[in-house]
Amino acid sequence: MEEFLTATILSGIAYDVMKCGVVLSIDELKQRLKGWLISDTEIVILTDELKNLELTNQMSETAIERRILDSHQIQSIIKNIKPASEGNTIIQHHSGSGDNIGRDKIIHSGK
Repeated sequence: MEEFLTATILSGIAYDVMKCGVVLSIDELKQRLKGWLISDTEIVILTDELKNLELTNQMSETAIERRILDSHQIQSIIKNIKPASEGNTIIQHHSGSGDNIGRDKIIHSGK
């Protein structure tokens, strides 16, 4: 099952940033979304669109989420943002004799 960034998650990020008195900037949003796959172009557009919503630190997380849900531009961006995979994925095709070790191989001599 694939997961996508949701308005709830994004509103939580925006709320946390503003609650701390930090400006919602490209660098700040990039840092907060480092566990998600998002291009530099998308992060710029997303930051601009969030700024266009005129969010304030006086708003609740729910109010921020409602504004995000009302933005068709933001919705089209976040539906494509998926979590970054954890760890490395190694895909190998192997035929013939031998082994198929993807990383470090430890051999015990049985002593």
